[in-house]
Amino acid sequence: MSITRQDKRELDQLYSDLGEKHGGKKEDYFALIYLMKKFKLSAEEAAPRVAFDGNDYGIDGYYIDREGRNLYLYQFKWSENHNLFKESLDRLAKDGMERVFGKANPDPSKNPLLSQLSAELYENQDVIQRVLVQFVFKGDVEAAENSEGLLNRRENVENKQYLVHNYFGNQDVRLTVQFISDRATPLPPPTADTHNLAFTDTASVSTSDGKMMYVGFVPLMDLYRIHKALGQTFLNRNIRSGLSSDNPPNRKIREALADIVLKKTVSPEVFTFNHNGVTLAAEHIAFGEADNAAVVKVPRLLNGAQTLTSLAKFIDDNDGHPALHGGSTLEAIRVLAKVVVDDPFSDFITNVTVCNNRQNPVEPWNLRANDRIQCDLQDKFKEDADPPIFYSRQENAFQNLSGDDVEDYQDRDIRIRPLAHTFLAVQGEITKMSKLPDVFEHQKTYEDTFRPSYLQSDVRKILLAYKVGLVIKSPLDKLKERAAKKYDNALTKARNLVWALLIQAMFNEDKLPQLLEWYGTTLNKEASFRECLRDLASSKVLPILRKLFEDKGTAEKLTNEKYDFLRTRETFKRCMEIAYDKFRWTKRSI
Repeated sequence: MSITRQDKRELDQLYSDLGEKHGGKKEDYFALIYLMKKFKLSAEEAAPRVAFDGNDYGIDGYYIDREGRNLYLYQFKWSENHNLFKESLDRLAKDGMERVFGKANPDPSKNPLLSQLSAELYENQDVIQRVLVQFVFKGDVEAAENSEGLLNRRENVENKQYLVHNYFGNQDVRLTVQFISDRATPLPPPTADTHNLAFTDTASVSTSDGKMMYVGFVPLMDLYRIHKALGQTFLNRNIRSGLSSDNPPNRKIREALADIVLKKTVSPEVFTFNHNGVTLAAEHIAFGEADNAAVVKVPRLLNGAQTLTSLAKFIDDNDGHPALHGGSTLEAIRVLAKVVVDDPFSDFITNVTVCNNRQNPVEPWNLRANDRIQCDLQDKFKEDADPPIFYSRQENAFQNLSGDDVEDYQDRDIRIRPLAHTFLAVQGEITKMSKLPDVFEHQKTYEDTFRPSYLQSDVRKILLAYKVGLVIKSPLDKLKERAAKKYDNALTKARNLVWALLIQAMFNEDKLPQLLEWYGTTLNKEASFRECLRDLASSKVLPILRKLFEDKGTAEKLTNEKYDFLRTRETFKRCMEIAYDKFRWTKRSI
Protein backbone atom coordinates (compact mmCIF):
# COMPACT_ATOMS: atom_id res chain seq x y z
CA MET A 1 0.00 0.00 0.00
CA SER A 2 1.73 3.17 -1.17
CA ILE A 3 1.71 6.71 0.21
CA THR A 4 -0.29 8.65 -2.37
CA ARG A 5 0.54 11.94 -4.02
CA GLN A 6 -2.47 13.45 -2.30
CA ASP A 7 -1.10 12.36 1.08
CA LYS A 8 2.22 14.05 0.35
CA ARG A 9 0.58 17.22 -0.93
CA GLU A 10 -1.59 17.48 2.19
CA LEU A 11 1.41 16.99 4.47
CA ASP A 12 3.53 19.51 2.55
CA GLN A 13 0.79 22.15 2.74
CA LEU A 14 0.22 21.79 6.49
CA TYR A 15 3.96 21.91 7.19
CA SER A 16 4.26 25.01 5.02
CA ASP A 17 1.40 26.69 6.91
CA LEU A 18 2.37 25.76 10.47
CA GLY A 19 6.00 24.61 10.46
CA GLU A 20 7.42 27.95 11.49
CA LYS A 21 4.97 28.21 14.41
CA HIS A 22 5.29 24.71 15.85
CA GLY A 23 8.69 23.55 14.58
CA GLY A 24 9.48 19.86 14.29
CA LYS A 25 9.97 17.79 11.15
CA LYS A 26 7.56 17.56 8.27
CA GLU A 27 6.64 13.98 9.21
CA ASP A 28 5.45 15.20 12.64
CA TYR A 29 2.51 16.86 10.94
CA PHE A 30 1.08 13.48 9.97
CA ALA A 31 -0.09 13.31 13.62
CA LEU A 32 -1.75 16.70 13.28
CA ILE A 33 -3.58 15.68 10.10
CA TYR A 34 -4.78 12.45 11.68
CA LEU A 35 -6.18 14.09 14.83
CA MET A 36 -7.86 16.82 12.79
CA LYS A 37 -9.63 14.29 10.58
CA LYS A 38 -10.52 11.67 13.19
CA PHE A 39 -11.88 14.02 15.83
CA LYS A 40 -12.95 16.92 13.56
CA LEU A 41 -10.55 19.38 15.16
CA SER A 42 -9.05 22.57 13.83
CA ALA A 43 -5.28 22.79 13.52
CA GLU A 44 -5.23 25.08 16.57
CA GLU A 45 -7.18 22.53 18.63
CA ALA A 46 -5.11 19.54 17.53
CA ALA A 47 -1.62 21.07 17.74
CA PRO A 48 -1.37 21.14 21.58
CA ARG A 49 -2.02 17.39 21.55
CA VAL A 50 0.95 16.59 19.27
CA ALA A 51 4.66 16.32 20.15
CA PHE A 52 6.78 18.19 17.60
CA ASP A 53 10.09 16.91 19.00
CA GLY A 54 11.88 13.59 19.39
CA ASN A 55 11.55 13.11 23.17
CA ASP A 56 8.23 11.31 22.99
CA TYR A 57 8.67 8.33 25.38
CA GLY A 58 6.63 6.36 22.85
CA ILE A 59 3.74 8.86 22.81
CA ASP A 60 3.64 11.67 20.28
CA GLY A 61 -0.08 12.45 20.35
CA TYR A 62 -3.20 12.03 22.48
CA TYR A 63 -6.89 12.81 22.63
CA ILE A 64 -9.52 12.44 25.36
CA ASP A 65 -12.89 11.52 23.88
CA ARG A 66 -15.28 12.48 26.67
CA GLU A 67 -18.37 11.31 24.82
CA GLY A 68 -16.90 7.90 24.00
CA ARG A 69 -15.13 7.82 27.40
CA ASN A 70 -11.84 6.85 25.73
CA LEU A 71 -8.27 8.03 26.21
CA TYR A 72 -6.31 7.71 22.95
CA LEU A 73 -2.50 7.58 23.16
CA TYR A 74 -0.76 7.70 19.80
CA GLN A 75 2.52 7.00 18.09
CA PHE A 76 2.65 8.02 14.42
CA LYS A 77 4.97 6.95 11.61
CA TRP A 78 4.82 8.52 8.15
CA SER A 79 5.88 5.20 6.66
CA GLU A 80 4.64 1.83 5.46
CA ASN A 81 7.25 0.05 7.61
CA HIS A 82 5.68 -1.35 10.78
CA ASN A 83 9.10 -2.29 12.18
CA LEU A 84 9.70 1.39 12.94
CA PHE A 85 7.34 0.95 15.89
CA LYS A 86 9.68 -1.43 17.71
CA GLU A 87 11.72 1.34 19.35
CA SER A 88 8.54 3.28 20.12
CA LEU A 89 7.05 0.28 21.91
CA ASP A 90 10.28 -0.18 23.86
CA ARG A 91 10.21 3.46 25.00
CA LEU A 92 6.54 3.26 25.89
CA ALA A 93 6.96 0.10 27.99
CA LYS A 94 10.15 1.31 29.68
CA ASP A 95 9.23 4.95 30.44
CA GLY A 96 6.10 6.22 28.73
CA MET A 97 3.41 4.30 30.61
CA GLU A 98 5.06 5.11 33.94
CA ARG A 99 5.24 8.83 33.10
CA VAL A 100 1.54 8.95 32.19
CA PHE A 101 0.02 6.62 34.79
CA GLY A 102 2.74 6.05 37.36
CA LYS A 103 4.80 8.08 39.80
CA ALA A 104 7.46 9.29 37.36
CA ASN A 105 7.50 13.02 36.65
CA PRO A 106 6.16 14.08 33.23
CA ASP A 107 9.55 15.70 32.45
CA PRO A 108 8.23 18.97 30.92
CA SER A 109 11.71 20.10 29.82
CA LYS A 110 11.89 17.19 27.40
CA ASN A 111 8.25 16.65 26.55
CA PRO A 112 5.70 19.37 27.38
CA LEU A 113 3.04 17.18 25.74
CA LEU A 114 3.10 14.73 28.64
CA SER A 115 2.69 17.54 31.17
CA GLN A 116 -0.39 18.77 29.35
CA LEU A 117 -1.72 15.21 29.02
CA SER A 118 -1.26 14.65 32.76
CA ALA A 119 -3.17 17.83 33.63
CA GLU A 120 -6.03 17.11 31.23
CA LEU A 121 -6.21 13.46 32.27
CA TYR A 122 -6.43 14.42 35.94
CA GLU A 123 -9.44 16.62 35.19
CA ASN A 124 -11.18 13.82 33.27
CA GLN A 125 -10.14 10.90 35.45
CA ASP A 126 -13.72 9.88 36.26
CA VAL A 127 -14.75 9.87 32.60
CA ILE A 128 -12.29 7.35 31.14
CA GLN A 129 -13.38 3.73 30.70
CA ARG A 130 -10.84 2.61 28.05
CA VAL A 131 -7.23 3.44 27.24
CA LEU A 132 -6.45 2.84 23.57
CA VAL A 133 -2.78 2.90 22.59
CA GLN A 134 -2.75 3.18 18.83
CA PHE A 135 0.24 2.96 16.51
CA VAL A 136 -0.73 4.71 13.27
CA PHE A 137 1.17 4.29 10.01
CA LYS A 138 0.61 3.97 6.26
CA GLY A 139 1.25 0.26 5.88
CA ASP A 140 -0.26 -3.20 6.29
CA VAL A 141 -1.96 -3.79 9.65
CA GLU A 142 -1.98 -7.57 9.19
CA ALA A 143 1.81 -7.60 8.74
CA ALA A 144 2.18 -5.61 11.96
CA GLU A 145 -0.18 -7.96 13.83
CA ASN A 146 1.86 -10.96 12.64
CA SER A 147 5.27 -9.55 13.57
CA GLU A 148 6.94 -11.57 16.34
CA GLY A 149 9.06 -8.60 17.40
CA LEU A 150 6.02 -6.34 17.67
CA LEU A 151 4.01 -9.03 19.46
CA ASN A 152 6.77 -9.35 22.06
CA ARG A 153 6.83 -5.59 22.63
CA ARG A 154 3.06 -5.10 22.48
CA GLU A 155 2.58 -7.61 25.27
CA ASN A 156 5.16 -5.70 27.34
CA VAL A 157 2.99 -2.60 27.00
CA GLU A 158 -0.26 -4.48 27.68
CA ASN A 159 1.31 -5.87 30.83
CA LYS A 160 1.38 -2.29 32.18
CA GLN A 161 -2.36 -2.70 32.75
CA TYR A 162 -1.74 -2.53 36.50
CA LEU A 163 -0.54 1.08 36.15
CA VAL A 164 -3.83 1.99 34.47
CA HIS A 165 -5.84 0.21 37.17
CA ASN A 166 -3.89 1.94 39.94
CA TYR A 167 -4.20 5.36 38.33
CA PHE A 168 -7.97 5.24 37.85
CA GLY A 169 -8.63 3.13 40.94
CA ASN A 170 -10.82 0.97 38.75
CA GLN A 171 -10.11 -2.59 37.64
CA ASP A 172 -12.63 -2.27 34.80
CA VAL A 173 -10.65 0.34 32.82
CA ARG A 174 -9.18 -1.61 29.92
CA LEU A 175 -5.87 -1.08 28.15
CA THR A 176 -5.73 -2.07 24.47
CA VAL A 177 -2.84 -1.77 22.00
CA GLN A 178 -3.70 -1.53 18.29
CA PHE A 179 -1.97 -1.00 14.97
CA ILE A 180 -3.91 1.33 12.68
CA SER A 181 -3.37 2.00 9.00
CA ASP A 182 -4.28 5.48 7.84
CA ARG A 183 -4.95 4.03 4.41
CA ALA A 184 -7.16 1.08 5.32
CA THR A 185 -9.94 -0.03 7.62
CA PRO A 186 -8.16 -1.02 10.85
CA LEU A 187 -8.38 -4.54 12.13
CA PRO A 188 -10.28 -4.90 15.39
CA PRO A 189 -8.13 -5.24 18.52
CA PRO A 190 -7.13 -8.76 19.47
CA THR A 191 -9.94 -10.43 21.37
CA ALA A 192 -8.33 -13.77 22.21
CA ASP A 193 -6.71 -12.52 25.42
CA THR A 194 -9.09 -14.18 27.91
CA HIS A 195 -10.05 -17.85 28.01
CA ASN A 196 -12.24 -20.13 30.08
CA LEU A 197 -10.61 -22.86 32.12
CA ALA A 198 -12.35 -25.43 34.28
CA PHE A 199 -10.04 -25.46 37.29
CA THR A 200 -10.94 -27.89 40.08
CA ASP A 201 -9.54 -28.89 43.48
CA THR A 202 -7.38 -25.79 43.57
CA ALA A 203 -4.89 -24.66 46.15
CA SER A 204 -2.67 -21.58 46.09
CA VAL A 205 0.72 -20.43 47.29
CA SER A 206 2.32 -16.99 47.19
CA THR A 207 5.83 -15.58 47.37
CA SER A 208 6.89 -12.91 49.84
CA ASP A 209 6.54 -10.25 47.14
CA GLY A 210 2.98 -11.26 46.26
CA LYS A 211 3.38 -13.54 43.25
CA MET A 212 0.60 -16.15 43.20
CA MET A 213 0.50 -19.72 41.96
CA TYR A 214 -2.65 -21.85 41.79
CA VAL A 215 -2.46 -25.64 41.62
CA GLY A 216 -5.32 -27.89 40.57
CA PHE A 217 -6.70 -30.03 37.76
CA VAL A 218 -7.80 -28.80 34.33
CA PRO A 219 -9.40 -30.60 31.35
CA LEU A 220 -6.82 -31.42 28.72
CA MET A 221 -9.28 -30.26 26.05
CA ASP A 222 -9.52 -26.79 27.64
CA LEU A 223 -5.80 -26.41 27.03
CA TYR A 224 -6.24 -27.74 23.50
CA ARG A 225 -8.94 -25.14 22.81
CA ILE A 226 -6.72 -22.32 24.04
CA HIS A 227 -3.95 -23.65 21.79
CA LYS A 228 -6.32 -23.74 18.80
CA ALA A 229 -7.37 -20.14 19.49
CA LEU A 230 -3.87 -18.73 20.02
CA GLY A 231 -1.75 -21.06 17.88
CA GLN A 232 2.00 -20.73 18.37
CA THR A 233 1.40 -17.63 20.51
CA PHE A 234 0.26 -19.94 23.30
CA LEU A 235 3.71 -21.57 23.22
CA ASN A 236 5.84 -18.47 22.69
CA ARG A 237 7.01 -18.33 26.30
CA ASN A 238 8.11 -21.96 26.15
CA ILE A 239 11.80 -22.42 25.42
CA ARG A 240 10.92 -25.10 22.86
CA SER A 241 8.09 -25.91 20.56
CA GLY A 242 6.81 -29.48 20.51
CA LEU A 243 9.47 -32.11 19.96
CA SER A 244 9.25 -34.64 17.13
CA SER A 245 6.13 -36.79 17.02
CA ASP A 246 8.52 -39.77 16.87
CA ASN A 247 10.00 -38.78 20.22
CA PRO A 248 9.35 -41.75 22.58
CA PRO A 249 7.41 -39.74 25.22
CA ASN A 250 5.17 -38.28 22.51
CA ARG A 251 4.42 -41.73 21.09
CA LYS A 252 3.53 -42.91 24.60
CA ILE A 253 1.14 -39.99 25.07
CA ARG A 254 -0.69 -40.86 21.84
CA GLU A 255 -0.80 -44.54 22.79
CA ALA A 256 -2.30 -43.61 26.17
CA LEU A 257 -4.94 -41.45 24.46
CA ALA A 258 -5.80 -44.28 22.09
CA ASP A 259 -6.27 -46.70 25.02
CA ILE A 260 -8.62 -44.25 26.75
CA VAL A 261 -10.59 -42.79 23.83
CA LEU A 262 -10.55 -45.37 21.02
CA LYS A 263 -10.10 -48.73 22.72
CA LYS A 264 -11.72 -47.69 26.05
CA THR A 265 -9.52 -50.17 27.90
CA VAL A 266 -8.26 -47.56 30.35
CA SER A 267 -10.19 -44.98 32.37
CA PRO A 268 -9.48 -41.24 31.87
CA GLU A 269 -8.27 -40.89 35.46
CA VAL A 270 -5.25 -43.08 34.71
CA PHE A 271 -3.90 -40.39 32.37
CA THR A 272 -4.01 -37.92 35.27
CA PHE A 273 -2.01 -40.29 37.49
CA ASN A 274 0.64 -40.93 34.84
CA HIS A 275 1.08 -37.36 33.58
CA ASN A 276 3.60 -34.95 35.13
CA GLY A 277 1.28 -31.99 34.65
CA VAL A 278 1.57 -28.64 32.87
CA THR A 279 2.59 -25.13 33.89
CA LEU A 280 1.05 -21.92 32.61
CA ALA A 281 1.68 -18.23 33.17
CA ALA A 282 -1.20 -15.80 33.10
CA GLU A 283 -1.40 -12.07 33.60
CA HIS A 284 -4.57 -12.55 35.65
CA ILE A 285 -6.92 -15.31 36.80
CA ALA A 286 -10.45 -14.84 38.08
CA PHE A 287 -12.58 -17.55 39.64
CA GLY A 288 -16.33 -17.56 39.03
CA GLU A 289 -19.14 -18.50 41.37
CA ALA A 290 -18.98 -22.16 40.38
CA ASP A 291 -16.09 -24.07 41.93
CA ASN A 292 -14.62 -25.09 38.60
CA ALA A 293 -15.07 -21.85 36.65
CA ALA A 294 -11.98 -19.71 35.97
CA VAL A 295 -11.04 -17.11 33.39
CA VAL A 296 -7.37 -16.60 32.55
CA LYS A 297 -5.99 -13.54 30.80
CA VAL A 298 -2.96 -13.73 28.47
CA PRO A 299 -2.26 -17.44 29.14
CA ARG A 300 1.09 -18.79 28.01
CA LEU A 301 2.17 -22.42 28.27
CA LEU A 302 5.53 -22.74 30.03
CA ASN A 303 5.69 -26.53 30.13
CA GLY A 304 3.51 -29.06 28.35
CA ALA A 305 4.13 -28.39 24.66
CA GLN A 306 4.80 -32.09 24.07
CA THR A 307 1.42 -33.02 25.53
CA LEU A 308 -0.49 -30.49 23.43
CA THR A 309 1.30 -31.28 20.17
CA SER A 310 0.79 -35.01 20.81
CA LEU A 311 -2.90 -34.44 21.50
CA ALA A 312 -3.25 -32.35 18.32
CA LYS A 313 -1.62 -35.10 16.25
CA PHE A 314 -3.84 -37.73 17.88
CA ILE A 315 -6.96 -35.72 16.98
CA ASP A 316 -5.75 -35.11 13.41
CA ASP A 317 -4.79 -38.75 12.89
CA ASN A 318 -8.21 -39.92 14.06
CA ASP A 319 -10.33 -37.22 12.49
CA GLY A 320 -13.75 -38.68 11.69
CA HIS A 321 -13.54 -41.49 14.22
CA PRO A 322 -16.90 -41.68 16.04
CA ALA A 323 -15.16 -41.96 19.42
CA LEU A 324 -13.98 -38.36 19.06
CA HIS A 325 -17.48 -36.94 18.74
CA GLY A 326 -20.67 -36.76 20.79
CA GLY A 327 -19.32 -36.44 24.32
CA SER A 328 -15.88 -37.82 23.63
CA THR A 329 -13.98 -39.38 26.51
CA LEU A 330 -11.30 -36.81 25.71
CA GLU A 331 -13.38 -34.24 27.61
CA ALA A 332 -13.04 -36.31 30.78
CA ILE A 333 -9.22 -36.33 30.79
CA ARG A 334 -7.72 -33.94 33.30
CA VAL A 335 -4.11 -33.05 34.06
CA LEU A 336 -2.42 -31.49 37.04
CA ALA A 337 -1.82 -27.80 36.32
CA LYS A 338 0.09 -24.93 37.88
CA VAL A 339 -0.94 -21.40 36.90
CA VAL A 340 1.60 -18.73 37.85
CA VAL A 341 0.08 -15.25 37.90
CA ASP A 342 2.68 -12.74 36.73
CA ASP A 343 3.85 -10.83 33.66
CA PRO A 344 4.48 -13.64 31.12
CA PHE A 345 7.60 -11.80 29.91
CA SER A 346 9.19 -11.24 33.33
CA ASP A 347 12.51 -12.70 34.43
CA PHE A 348 10.63 -14.59 37.13
CA ILE A 349 8.52 -16.40 34.51
CA THR A 350 11.62 -17.11 32.43
CA ASN A 351 13.19 -18.85 35.41
CA VAL A 352 9.96 -20.78 36.09
CA THR A 353 9.94 -21.89 32.45
CA VAL A 354 13.49 -23.21 32.59
CA CYS A 355 12.96 -25.04 35.89
CA ASN A 356 9.76 -26.69 34.60
CA ASN A 357 11.40 -27.99 31.43
CA ARG A 358 14.13 -30.07 33.05
CA GLN A 359 12.57 -33.40 32.01
CA ASN A 360 14.17 -32.86 28.58
CA PRO A 361 17.72 -31.48 28.38
CA VAL A 362 17.76 -27.66 28.38
CA GLU A 363 20.53 -26.30 26.20
CA PRO A 364 21.82 -22.72 26.54
CA TRP A 365 20.36 -21.72 23.16
CA ASN A 366 16.91 -22.91 24.30
CA LEU A 367 17.03 -20.29 27.04
CA ARG A 368 17.54 -17.51 24.47
CA ALA A 369 14.58 -18.45 22.27
CA ASN A 370 12.36 -15.61 23.52
CA ASP A 371 14.99 -12.85 23.56
CA ARG A 372 14.00 -9.73 21.70
CA ILE A 373 16.85 -10.02 19.17
CA GLN A 374 15.65 -13.54 18.30
CA CYS A 375 12.07 -12.31 17.76
CA ASP A 376 13.41 -9.49 15.57
CA LEU A 377 15.49 -11.94 13.53
CA GLN A 378 12.39 -14.05 13.00
CA ASP A 379 10.69 -10.94 11.58
CA LYS A 380 13.69 -10.17 9.37
CA PHE A 381 13.77 -13.59 7.71
CA LYS A 382 10.00 -13.48 7.24
CA GLU A 383 9.82 -9.94 5.87
CA ASP A 384 13.14 -9.36 4.10
CA ALA A 385 13.68 -12.76 2.47
CA ASP A 386 11.80 -13.32 -0.77
CA PRO A 387 10.23 -15.85 -0.51
CA PRO A 388 10.01 -15.73 3.31
CA ILE A 389 12.08 -18.09 5.47
CA PHE A 390 10.99 -19.38 8.87
CA TYR A 391 13.43 -18.87 11.75
CA SER A 392 13.20 -21.63 14.36
CA ARG A 393 14.25 -19.65 17.41
CA GLN A 394 12.32 -22.28 19.38
CA GLU A 395 13.46 -25.84 18.85
CA ASN A 396 11.17 -27.73 16.42
CA ALA A 397 8.92 -24.71 15.83
CA PHE A 398 8.97 -25.20 12.04
CA GLN A 399 7.92 -28.84 12.28
CA ASN A 400 4.92 -27.84 14.39
CA LEU A 401 3.54 -25.19 12.05
CA SER A 402 0.07 -25.89 10.70
CA GLY A 403 -0.36 -26.72 7.02
CA ASP A 404 -1.59 -23.25 6.08
CA ASP A 405 1.30 -21.56 7.89
CA VAL A 406 3.91 -23.80 6.26
CA GLU A 407 2.72 -22.71 2.83
CA ASP A 408 3.79 -19.16 3.64
CA TYR A 409 7.46 -20.16 3.87
CA GLN A 410 10.20 -21.95 2.01
CA ASP A 411 10.47 -25.65 2.77
CA ARG A 412 13.53 -25.26 5.00
CA ASP A 413 14.03 -23.25 8.18
CA ILE A 414 16.95 -21.35 9.68
CA ARG A 415 17.90 -22.62 13.12
CA ILE A 416 19.32 -20.76 16.07
CA ARG A 417 22.51 -22.82 16.61
CA PRO A 418 23.82 -22.82 13.02
CA LEU A 419 22.86 -19.15 12.74
CA ALA A 420 25.09 -18.43 15.74
CA HIS A 421 27.86 -20.40 14.02
CA THR A 422 27.28 -18.35 10.87
CA PHE A 423 27.60 -15.00 12.62
CA LEU A 424 30.74 -16.18 14.41
CA ALA A 425 32.21 -17.41 11.12
CA VAL A 426 31.55 -14.02 9.53
CA GLN A 427 33.27 -12.34 12.48
CA GLY A 428 36.23 -14.74 12.33
CA GLU A 429 35.56 -15.87 15.91
CA ILE A 430 36.77 -19.40 15.29
CA THR A 431 37.53 -20.07 18.94
CA LYS A 432 33.95 -19.28 19.95
CA MET A 433 32.53 -21.50 17.20
CA SER A 434 33.95 -24.49 19.09
CA LYS A 435 32.48 -23.29 22.40
CA LEU A 436 28.89 -22.50 21.45
CA PRO A 437 27.33 -23.11 24.90
CA ASP A 438 29.61 -20.39 26.31
CA VAL A 439 28.42 -17.99 23.62
CA PHE A 440 24.81 -18.32 24.75
CA GLU A 441 25.61 -18.35 28.47
CA HIS A 442 27.72 -15.19 28.65
CA GLN A 443 25.74 -12.05 27.97
CA LYS A 444 28.44 -9.91 26.36
CA THR A 445 29.61 -12.71 24.08
CA TYR A 446 26.01 -13.42 23.14
CA GLU A 447 25.36 -9.75 22.33
CA ASP A 448 28.57 -9.56 20.30
CA THR A 449 27.43 -12.59 18.30
CA PHE A 450 23.81 -11.55 17.65
CA ARG A 451 24.50 -7.92 16.82
CA PRO A 452 21.55 -5.55 16.38
CA SER A 453 23.30 -4.19 13.27
CA TYR A 454 22.54 -7.51 11.54
CA LEU A 455 18.86 -6.56 11.56
CA GLN A 456 19.71 -3.84 9.01
CA SER A 457 21.99 -6.01 6.87
CA ASP A 458 21.27 -7.55 3.48
CA VAL A 459 19.42 -10.77 4.33
CA ARG A 460 20.92 -12.40 1.22
CA LYS A 461 24.42 -12.12 2.69
CA ILE A 462 23.26 -13.86 5.86
CA LEU A 463 21.71 -16.67 3.81
CA LEU A 464 24.81 -17.02 1.65
CA ALA A 465 27.04 -17.35 4.73
CA TYR A 466 24.56 -19.72 6.41
CA LYS A 467 24.46 -22.02 3.38
CA VAL A 468 28.22 -22.49 3.49
CA GLY A 469 27.68 -24.40 6.73
CA LEU A 470 25.01 -26.56 5.09
CA VAL A 471 27.34 -27.79 2.33
CA ILE A 472 30.76 -27.41 3.99
CA LYS A 473 31.63 -31.08 3.43
CA SER A 474 31.85 -30.59 -0.33
CA PRO A 475 34.56 -27.86 -0.36
CA LEU A 476 36.41 -29.68 2.44
CA ASP A 477 36.52 -32.80 0.29
CA LYS A 478 37.91 -30.68 -2.55
CA LEU A 479 40.66 -29.38 -0.29
CA LYS A 480 41.59 -32.91 0.72
CA GLU A 481 41.72 -33.94 -2.95
CA ARG A 482 44.11 -31.12 -3.82
CA ALA A 483 46.23 -31.01 -0.66
CA ALA A 484 48.89 -33.49 0.37
CA LYS A 485 47.61 -36.61 2.11
CA LYS A 486 49.47 -35.66 5.27
CA TYR A 487 47.13 -32.70 5.76
CA ASP A 488 43.90 -34.74 5.86
CA ASN A 489 43.62 -34.70 9.65
CA ALA A 490 44.45 -31.01 9.82
CA LEU A 491 41.78 -30.14 7.25
CA THR A 492 39.20 -32.18 9.14
CA LYS A 493 39.96 -30.12 12.25
CA ALA A 494 39.87 -26.88 10.24
CA ARG A 495 36.18 -27.12 9.31
CA ASN A 496 35.17 -23.85 11.00
CA LEU A 497 38.25 -22.06 9.72
CA VAL A 498 37.44 -23.13 6.16
CA TRP A 499 33.83 -21.98 6.65
CA ALA A 500 35.01 -18.52 7.72
CA LEU A 501 37.53 -18.27 4.86
CA LEU A 502 34.96 -19.33 2.25
CA ILE A 503 32.65 -16.55 3.46
CA GLN A 504 35.46 -14.02 3.06
CA ALA A 505 36.28 -15.50 -0.34
CA MET A 506 32.71 -14.87 -1.55
CA PHE A 507 32.44 -11.43 0.08
CA ASN A 508 35.70 -10.35 -1.58
CA GLU A 509 34.65 -11.61 -5.02
CA ASP A 510 33.91 -9.05 -7.75
CA LYS A 511 30.92 -11.19 -8.70
CA LEU A 512 29.39 -11.02 -5.19
CA PRO A 513 26.23 -9.29 -6.52
CA GLN A 514 25.68 -12.25 -8.84
CA LEU A 515 26.29 -14.74 -6.03
CA LEU A 516 23.71 -12.96 -3.87
CA GLU A 517 21.20 -13.03 -6.72
CA TRP A 518 21.83 -16.68 -7.60
CA TYR A 519 22.23 -18.23 -4.16
CA GLY A 520 21.21 -15.68 -1.52
CA THR A 521 17.44 -15.95 -1.70
CA THR A 522 16.75 -19.55 -0.63
CA LEU A 523 18.18 -22.30 1.57
CA ASN A 524 18.39 -24.70 -1.37
CA LYS A 525 21.70 -26.56 -1.57
CA GLU A 526 22.20 -26.10 -5.31
CA ALA A 527 24.77 -28.25 -7.08
CA SER A 528 26.12 -25.10 -8.73
CA PHE A 529 26.59 -23.48 -5.31
CA ARG A 530 28.55 -26.47 -4.11
CA GLU A 531 30.71 -26.26 -7.24
CA CYS A 532 31.26 -22.54 -6.67
CA LEU A 533 32.52 -23.23 -3.15
CA ARG A 534 34.72 -26.07 -4.38
CA ASP A 535 36.31 -23.68 -6.89
CA LEU A 536 36.91 -21.05 -4.21
CA ALA A 537 38.32 -23.69 -1.88
CA SER A 538 40.75 -24.84 -4.57
CA SER A 539 41.77 -21.46 -5.97
CA LYS A 540 41.74 -19.23 -2.86
CA VAL A 541 41.49 -21.13 0.41
CA LEU A 542 44.04 -23.84 -0.44
CA PRO A 543 46.87 -21.38 -1.25
CA ILE A 544 46.17 -19.59 2.05
CA LEU A 545 46.27 -22.82 4.06
CA ARG A 546 49.43 -24.01 2.28
CA LYS A 547 51.19 -20.81 3.28
CA LEU A 548 49.87 -21.18 6.84
CA PHE A 549 51.13 -24.77 7.02
CA GLU A 550 54.58 -23.62 5.85
CA ASP A 551 54.97 -21.24 8.80
CA LYS A 552 57.68 -22.54 11.10
CA GLY A 553 55.57 -22.82 14.24
CA THR A 554 52.65 -24.28 12.34
CA ALA A 555 54.68 -26.97 10.61
CA GLU A 556 56.00 -28.14 13.96
CA LYS A 557 52.48 -28.43 15.40
CA LEU A 558 51.31 -30.41 12.39
CA THR A 559 54.25 -32.78 12.74
CA ASN A 560 53.26 -33.39 16.35
CA GLU A 561 49.58 -33.73 15.36
CA LYS A 562 48.56 -30.78 17.51
CA TYR A 563 45.62 -29.23 15.69
CA ASP A 564 43.96 -27.04 18.31
CA PHE A 565 45.55 -23.93 16.77
CA LEU A 566 43.26 -24.41 13.73
CA ARG A 567 40.30 -23.55 15.95
CA THR A 568 41.52 -20.17 17.12
CA ARG A 569 40.80 -16.57 16.17
CA GLU A 570 44.54 -15.92 15.92
CA THR A 571 44.86 -18.47 13.12
CA PHE A 572 42.00 -16.85 11.24
CA LYS A 573 43.74 -13.48 11.57
CA ARG A 574 46.97 -15.00 10.23
CA CYS A 575 45.06 -16.46 7.28
CA MET A 576 43.55 -13.05 6.52
CA GLU A 577 47.06 -11.53 6.54
CA ILE A 578 48.09 -14.15 3.98
CA ALA A 579 44.91 -13.50 2.00
CA TYR A 580 45.66 -9.78 1.86
CA ASP A 581 49.19 -10.43 0.55
CA LYS A 582 48.00 -12.93 -2.05
CA PHE A 583 44.56 -11.63 -3.09
CA ARG A 584 44.16 -8.19 -1.44
CA TRP A 585 41.28 -9.45 0.69
CA THR A 586 39.94 -7.25 3.46
CA LYS A 587 37.71 -8.55 6.23
CA ARG A 588 34.10 -8.08 5.13
CA SER A 589 30.94 -8.32 7.19
CA ILE A 590 27.27 -8.81 6.37
